[in-house]
Amino acid sequence: MNEITITFDRVFDIVRGSRRNRVPCTVFGFQSGDVEERSVAVPGSPRIEAGMTVTAVLERPGDWQTLLGWVNHETGEIACRPAGSNFGGIGAVVLGGLWAYHLVGTNHPLAAALVVVVSLAGFLGSIVAMRKAAGARRLLEAARATLAPRGAG
Repeated sequence: MNEITITFDRVFDIVRGSRRNRVPCTVFGFQSGDVEERSVAVPGSPRIEAGMTVTAVLERPGDWQTLLGWVNHETGEIACRPAGSNFGGIGAVVLGGLWAYHLVGTNHPLAAALVVVVSLAGFLGSIVAMRKAAGARRLLEAARATLAPRGAG
């Protein structure tokens, strides 16, 4: 994970909605100096406006399509996907296990094995996403702790 502090000189095309798992997000574009990014998705519905400075956590350096969250320097607000929003994989592995058990009982072991593999892949994907979200949250809280107290100047 990579932290970057940036000031948005210009923001555009702000669209609020939801993506995977129906978790709310905001998609927008921005310009900061010579850098222009489009279709950046930030978790939640944070305030986004020209002139604001954020410390963002990117999964890959310089790749705003991998934005995990940010802390707004003015307000201290953290926009980050909650780790708990990835619990769907746990349900998938439980239901997949039950279905696989049923398929073995009906003499379909290959189908059961396929269901188990797909369920485990979904489960592992959820675990990885939870770890990323928790790690990003820790980095953002640490960045927020280093900001000047609000109202100080």
